[in-house]
Amino acid sequence: MSVEAKNITSNSNGSIPAITGDLDHRDALHIFPDFMKPYRSTIIAYGASFLGTTIGFPMDTVKTRMQTHKEFASYFDCAAKTFKAEGMKGFFRGIWAPLISTSCSKSINVSIFSLCKPYCHDLIYQHDDDMTTHPIIKNIPVCFTSGMIAGAGVSLFASPFEFTKVFSQISKLVERESVHKVNLSSASTLATFKKIIKYEGPTGLYSGFRYHVMRDSLSSGIYYSIYETFKYSINQLINSDPSTNSPIAILLAGGFSGITCWTLVFPIDTTKSLIQKDIIHNIFRKRDGLEPHPLPERKIRIERSLYRGLGISVTRSFIVNMVFFSTFEFLMGHIA
Repeated sequence: MSVEAKNITSNSNGSIPAITGDLDHRDALHIFPDFMKPYRSTIIAYGASFLGTTIGFPMDTVKTRMQTHKEFASYFDCAAKTFKAEGMKGFFRGIWAPLISTSCSKSINVSIFSLCKPYCHDLIYQHDDDMTTHPIIKNIPVCFTSGMIAGAGVSLFASPFEFTKVFSQISKLVERESVHKVNLSSASTLATFKKIIKYEGPTGLYSGFRYHVMRDSLSSGIYYSIYETFKYSINQLINSDPSTNSPIAILLAGGFSGITCWTLVFPIDTTKSLIQKDIIHNIFRKRDGLEPHPLPERKIRIERSLYRGLGISVTRSFIVNMVFFSTFEFLMGHIA
């Protein structure tokens, strides 16, 4: 059954349709051949995520460097020093891994969420015949559960690419700290993969996975809950018909969903980045024949230092998610 059909099924039992409404085939641009139509939403989500990832990646690089290194006094200081030392390439170091993985992860995440949502609704409300409860109230636990399933599932695929991205983003800084000798040449994504496997084994690609899956499952649950709640409410306020999507509702809901989920899970993300920094540090020591340092035990603590880089991260998330959802919903409504 297609995502559009699933959405209609979901809506008929009192739930809000997953992410987007129905396609108007009369005004749509028909470009997908029949064999690709079942994967239409997945392909569109990939393209929208590809665009958003490219736009937001320089800010993501500054965020990761702020999280893992205290030598930068501010975001501007971090950006200025990165540009001085590495040029514009420094902001896009490691972009190929997330362009592949983040775009794939996002499209898979959207598809899993959309497909899981009707089943989660039926499971949660299987003995609930009360149709008077407001759709938003009924929708939140369904969104959160479906989002957590989607986030946890995608993290199995995304974790190696995420570690590779972090490795590329901070490798020059860590290399200078650990061995005081920096190789100024840029390693390709494949070379970074090989280096991690060489010194840490295949499981090294999943360094920090426990915190990765925790971050992705919680953030996806929060992300979709906020997005659908905001979009439905703003549509209802503007159009008096929440099923009619307003571009303003999509932009604001996309932006605020990104801000909210990142603010709540940011300490988990910082803890993951610090764990990965320690492992990268030891990879360089092993490469140069030095003994690796014992890995410190990392625990999530809600404190100020774990929010270093939050400002630019939520700015990036606001912009990226506005771009993603506006692009995704527009294409879903106009391309068949």
